[in-house]
Amino acid sequence: MCTIIATAMQKGGVGKTTTTLALGAELARTGAKVLICDLDPQASLTEGLGIDPTQIDATIYEVMINPATAARAIIRTEYGVDLIPATLALAGAELSFAGRFGRELLLRTALASLRGEYDYILIDSPPGLGLFTVNALVATDVLLVPLQAHVFAMDQMAQMESTILMIRQMNTNLEIGGIVVTMVGRTNVNAAIEQAARARYGDLVFHSTIPHNVKIIEAPAAGQPITIYAPESAGARAYRALAEEVRERWPRNQTPS
Repeated sequence: MCTIIATAMQKGGVGKTTTTLALGAELARTGAKVLICDLDPQASLTEGLGIDPTQIDATIYEVMINPATAARAIIRTEYGVDLIPATLALAGAELSFAGRFGRELLLRTALASLRGEYDYILIDSPPGLGLFTVNALVATDVLLVPLQAHVFAMDQMAQMESTILMIRQMNTNLEIGGIVVTMVGRTNVNAAIEQAARARYGDLVFHSTIPHNVKIIEAPAAGQPITIYAPESAGARAYRALAEEVRERWPRNQTPS
């Protein structure tokens, strides 16, 4: 069975896109069939795979409107992952869904026909709680939360838990499947946040943490996943370790627990 993993946190700048990109590329490198869906109008994930958003034939928007367009929208990238891209035009797309019956279910319906073709489908959701984020949470099997090692991190988790309770009306199985602590430095605050997360969420928190690393920042500008751009960097090593944990937690060809 295919596992759909949505990377979500209602605050921006916590490493959602970088995590989705690096995790997808690493899972593909180890032989998994991986599809990444870019739901963020900023199209950072699309550009992070070296794709020019101005040269795209169809986006995730068209696929949500008409799942039959998926074959035209999917881009086979040089990094082994397939991509359903986004463009800046998505910024105004939510207005076109206003009043549409079942608009929260559009992505789940669109991905249903693709599940048989992939081991993992990763969804990069935008920050906030707009319609695209709601669609990601409704469509997903498991939620992967990047938790920035920041003073307000636990407040963000409280907001995420409240959101999950609300979305369970449409996705009764929705729960946090894993938490990865990101942007970890050597400060006492970073250590305290990680310790608090592990104390509260236990085994939900991955052993792997993602460090502050300049190569992670540089990689998207180069249009490459960090694991390709700087494979021996601390950031790449961290994401390889995270991918190994993801494979153990949600093995290929098995239904997530």
